[in-house]
Amino acid sequence: MTRRWTAIGMRRIGMAAAAVVLAGSAFLVYASQSSAKQGAALVRGNKPGEWRYWAADAWSTRYSALDQINANNFDSLQVAWQWDAGKYGEDEYYRTTPLYANGRLMTVATNRRKAFAIDPATGATLWQWGIDEGIRWQKAPRQFAGRGLAYWTDGTNERAIVITPGYHLASIDAKTGKGDPAFGKNGVVDLMTGLGYPLVPLAVDDSGPLIISEAAPARRAKPGEKWNATTKTGADGTMGIDPANGQIANSSPAIVVGDVIIVGNSSMHGYYPLRLHNIPSAIRGFDVHTGKQLWRFNLIPQPGEFGAETWEKGSKPGTVGVGKADAWAPYTADPELGLVYIPVGEGLSDEYGGYRPGNNLFANSVVAIDVKTGKRKWHYQMVHHDIWDYDVPMAPNLLDVTVNGQPRKVVAVTTKQGWAYVLDRLTGEPIWPIPETPTLQSEVPGEKTSPTQPIPSKPVPYAQQGLVEADLIDYTPAIKDSALALAKKCRMGPYFIPASPADGKGAKGPAQYRCSWYAPGASGGVNIDGGAAADPETGMLYVGGQSGLSTIEIEHDPCSEHRFSQPHDSCGLLGALPKPKDYATVDEGAGAFQPRAATTIGGIPILKFKEMGGITAYDLNSGDKKWWVPNGNAWRQLATNDPLFAGVNLPKVPALGGQAEVITTKTLVIHGTGRSGAPGAGRAGRGGAGRAGGGGRGGGGAAAPAVPPHLYAFDKATGKQIGAVAIPSVNTAVPMTFLHQGKQYIVFASGQGEHTSLIALTLPRK
Repeated sequence: MTRRWTAIGMRRIGMAAAAVVLAGSAFLVYASQSSAKQGAALVRGNKPGEWRYWAADAWSTRYSALDQINANNFDSLQVAWQWDAGKYGEDEYYRTTPLYANGRLMTVATNRRKAFAIDPATGATLWQWGIDEGIRWQKAPRQFAGRGLAYWTDGTNERAIVITPGYHLASIDAKTGKGDPAFGKNGVVDLMTGLGYPLVPLAVDDSGPLIISEAAPARRAKPGEKWNATTKTGADGTMGIDPANGQIANSSPAIVVGDVIIVGNSSMHGYYPLRLHNIPSAIRGFDVHTGKQLWRFNLIPQPGEFGAETWEKGSKPGTVGVGKADAWAPYTADPELGLVYIPVGEGLSDEYGGYRPGNNLFANSVVAIDVKTGKRKWHYQMVHHDIWDYDVPMAPNLLDVTVNGQPRKVVAVTTKQGWAYVLDRLTGEPIWPIPETPTLQSEVPGEKTSPTQPIPSKPVPYAQQGLVEADLIDYTPAIKDSALALAKKCRMGPYFIPASPADGKGAKGPAQYRCSWYAPGASGGVNIDGGAAADPETGMLYVGGQSGLSTIEIEHDPCSEHRFSQPHDSCGLLGALPKPKDYATVDEGAGAFQPRAATTIGGIPILKFKEMGGITAYDLNSGDKKWWVPNGNAWRQLATNDPLFAGVNLPKVPALGGQAEVITTKTLVIHGTGRSGAPGAGRAGRGGAGRAGGGGRGGGGAAAPAVPPHLYAFDKATGKQIGAVAIPSVNTAVPMTFLHQGKQYIVFASGQGEHTSLIALTLPRK
């Protein structure tokens, strides 16, 4: 049995002075009094004052016990340095959360996902690492920096663990930036091996990247095909899985538990699918010393495996309707229990599941997997047969709480659909009842929706869900009638409203509606830009989310193999089907992701104002909501010149859309407004999940005031704002904090394109 030591200088201590207790794949060090001064043991896998995991620790708390920065001095924070990531290459937007371990800040940057170490005091680059992935990078489904990297140490050796856009796993010496020669080949393992597919030579017919949802893919090279340096087409020697099987990639860091690296994958977006199958996803464990694959867990169960019957037409790779169910978000672990908690995305095609009847395990689930064996301990599915793009988008949060006088180990899973599902992390049983509740059924031809969905009784939602009459503004009877008339243009319901056929052709004749209300939209609720922070001292959960209203409808893309998708025209794209003889441009209405019905009257939202989105604080000892603030604690006064509202005293509403990006410290909740919380960014991407839009009858509401970028601090117990500090540009990822040479720093990513950076804040010198 290998004994692993923390990085606290204990490797010279004899067994008489320290006992190493192994629990599952975890380790805890209990030192004698004579050696205790040499350092502190790990707390939830993290050394106090450091930030060794994407979300601070293995429990994904985003919590630090530091309190040098506090209510008395938060407003005094100053920029210590800015690290220019853009000079190393461009990125879609900068979404990394760095790590801090053993005196080093480590991050990824650029759309090639290069790794860097940075001096925490000065922002100087210490080393950089990257590889040329050829066609694998060019046609990567997730060609961006990713959300970070992972870290491992045995007390002597230190490794930065990176998964590249071209789907390679790298182990880098954290001290030197060199690949670990004992790991794979020169420090790199090809993650396309070990999935059951042979690798073939790849080629391209254009010089551009993979277009969203499978257009312009790579292909298998022809015998003897060479690279044309002038046209940048042909075969460049790159090997990979045959693109005819689909695409596979990665978008979030691995998590390391003991000596096991846990790796998943992501697929191409399912917005506008072209092919009727894709590569099924898997979670794998790799030895941190050698890179050897230790186990594989199939997220789409194969014949004979638990859950395979939930894919009623079969689950083998290549089967029509089979693919994806990708665990693209970051992961969480309980090292003491030896379990890793995997949040899983949906199956193939975001809004139509007619090719995959059944509940489709393990899509839209959290799955607890034994780190040593790769076996399922338990699972819980939050959405059956998803047709709403309700991937589980965020690392679950672990807490120890007391419920009804009994200690409970819980996992809280925050979701796009606006609920936090709180489960026992040993068994997966709900802490509070989550009854299976009848829901609306689809009118779309070929679709077979689940008759029920699990609806949590606690905690209350943090985002608008569905649309019913009671949700509508009713300042006067005339206003209520007008709002209801707009609402009735699309299918209404309390939650999980199936998409409507945009062409009006229903399964049993003409459909009643051509659109359905969509709340939360595909952007959440919670999504990767927001998520939750947990306070292990109090059992509080702080959810950064968004709330709004849009519509959902589906139609046939004439150049896709799929019968239905979100309305889109793929004709003419490389890799799409040829134009049919009766080709006609698809009517995309107001444009991709925009509401098909008005959500405002004279610029005034038809939704009543509710304390949703922003930051919602829950006490997970009781399941109760404790407080709420809007993103950035920013408000605007509704106003209109529409005569319908004459004499009406309109309320103030949140001024910023987007998802607050939250961390916690000893005394504070700290957050930035996020990339979609900037002025003028009300609609937070797909699904209209930001402020309600879509137009309406004339007039126009009051514009949101200009809110310069700030970082905010709130009292953890009350939600009272205690500080705000101006920052050079809006944060675009979750911040982090650490203590270096006696000074506490807060660091966050910012920017897009060639203008990306890390920004560090600290207190001024005394």
